Amino acid sequence: MNNIVLIGRLVNDPELKYVGEPNNPVTNFRIAVSRNYKTKDGIVESDFINIEIWGKKAETCGQYLQKGRLIAVDGCLRIDKYQTTEGDNKSITKVRANDIKFLDNTNKKQNNKNYYDASKVFEESSTSNTELEISDDEVPF
Repeated sequence: MNNIVLIGRLVNDPELKYVGEPNNPVTNFRIAVSRNYKTKDGIVESDFINIEIWGKKAETCGQYLQKGRLIAVDGCLRIDKYQTTEGDNKSITKVRANDIKFLDNTNKKQNNKNYYDASKVFEESSTSNTELEISDDEVPF
């Protein structure tokens, strides 16, 4: 079984591209995921993870996500291998997202912080659902 669930913040704005003959949308971005412990110096370290999402959800993410947003990602781990023009073998580790939930509220008038239980983020959604739900509070305009 290859399944991964992550909660983190975008460290860059998403990059939406259209690839292939039928112009399939794909969005790539990176999130920072905090570890559950502190170092001796009291610092919480983070891992920076590449995320890729395809289809209609890619267009939605490209349109509404921006650097700093808190999201939950449900997907699978992928290791893509390729060869450079110099003949060197390389690999890229990333998460191919099946579902993404927007967790923070972009309404700047609210000063309260939201906390989320990661175990319940994807309970209500099914993997066959192809539409990403967006509430009016999550639209940035």
